Amino acid sequence: MTSTHKEKFGAPVIPPSQAARLDTSPAKSAIRTRTASPERRSEVAEAAPTPGPKNQPLDLEFSSEPRNTVTPSLRSRRGQTITNAASPYAPGSRLIGPPSGPSPHLRALTSGGSRLPSLEEALDPNNFPFIEMCRLGREDSFGVIKIKNIPYGVTRPEILAFLGRNARIINEQEYEPVHIVMERVTSKTLDCYVEFINLNEAVNAVNRFETNRAGNRGGRLGSRHVECELSSQEQLMKDLFPKAKNVAWQGSTPIIIPNDPNDRYNSGFQGFISKEELVMLVKHVEAPQRSPFSKECPQRPFECLISTLLKYPWYMVDHITINDRYLLHKATIELIKLLKERIDSDTDPVNLNNQLFKRVWRAALKCPGFTPCMKDDVVYVCDIDDRTALELGVAPYAVWWKPLFTIGHKPDIPADTLMWYIAIIREHLDRKKAYVSLAERAARNEGNELPKLFGDLDKLIERPEGWWNMTLGQVARFEWTAIEQVLREILTPALEGRQ
Repeated sequence: MTSTHKEKFGAPVIPPSQAARLDTSPAKSAIRTRTASPERRSEVAEAAPTPGPKNQPLDLEFSSEPRNTVTPSLRSRRGQTITNAASPYAPGSRLIGPPSGPSPHLRALTSGGSRLPSLEEALDPNNFPFIEMCRLGREDSFGVIKIKNIPYGVTRPEILAFLGRNARIINEQEYEPVHIVMERVTSKTLDCYVEFINLNEAVNAVNRFETNRAGNRGGRLGSRHVECELSSQEQLMKDLFPKAKNVAWQGSTPIIIPNDPNDRYNSGFQGFISKEELVMLVKHVEAPQRSPFSKECPQRPFECLISTLLKYPWYMVDHITINDRYLLHKATIELIKLLKERIDSDTDPVNLNNQLFKRVWRAALKCPGFTPCMKDDVVYVCDIDDRTALELGVAPYAVWWKPLFTIGHKPDIPADTLMWYIAIIREHLDRKKAYVSLAERAARNEGNELPKLFGDLDKLIERPEGWWNMTLGQVARFEWTAIEQVLREILTPALEGRQ
């Protein structure tokens, strides 16, 4: 199959009509996940992280602040240029180049740039660079122990010291091994769970505890005698999400129990976390003097947030709504801002410090349920450098992924392959727009639109009335339909010829 236009490698396909407008100088070529104006950094604490769920336009975006000051053509809060995104492999790129050429993956997909792939090749899972981010979440099968009767003010380092250096807990860089459970409404500290690499290691930890206690060498945390026992993922998830109604846990997997129509007092499954819990989680930090438990351990709400983000069963996409995720993201941004304020004011350098701050934003960036734009909010608020953000899985040019509420990039696909797919989608939609009459453009008020990373893909995605309360799985089907439609038009000559 031959293409009607030629690809230029070292950068995604650039139509001749746009080539003159795209500036690919070295100073502007690096992949950006966050570029914020210094004079606007002081405004981030005042800006709302995301518009509310009511009366939303169809192009609702999660990012509320402009990120790009490197490109001088930026003119508005919502308008974002794609100059930097057009040439990720331009000479002088700090983050991913300059390489010798396209990656072997992209070279194989396009036969060294001599052709467009077939539709079957483009949609092959080994080549296709998009995925529903929530489905990257997985069930956990780690061994678990439970430490009971812990002091209210116990700290994470104290728990790790109590377990000893021989405890083989799960990797702290990838997961969160220590879960000090907090009742979100009252902020009362309950029990502590610790995850080990397997069940045998959890059993060994309990045996060491019993041996030490028998020899009067341990068994205390602070001033309290504690109990250490073997537990399970079921009990951990049940205590982390106590307000989840009509849920039976099998391991870390929730089984949703259908509502009994004859039981008028049972409202059925309403989500894994209630709105009240998230509101109170923030309130405990905003007004710790009103929360006696939180006042004694100010770090506990942030530790609760970390456990919530990383243990939330995001893969249950047919039971989590867009609004559910929005509320959790909103609470995350608010808590991050509050923690940053506490650290800057040196309120409690022992408990509220940069180490805790880093654990919080790393958990937010590793959360599989957040969209690229949501993660870009975290990058912007925390002033995280671009390289670190990319290493933690934030999509290239994350701020421009606004049309997609469920779909992100596949982690194991090279960046240039991802950008190549995005480029052919954008350019195909731009070519279709070129055939629109001036009268139609004026009616749509398209004259002043700036280029977008995905072109007009957002206009092809169906947003039914009430979609805000639809599940992630339902919204994903509309987005997959739009992407597949565009790729079929591009890679099926008969269809492209009729455009």
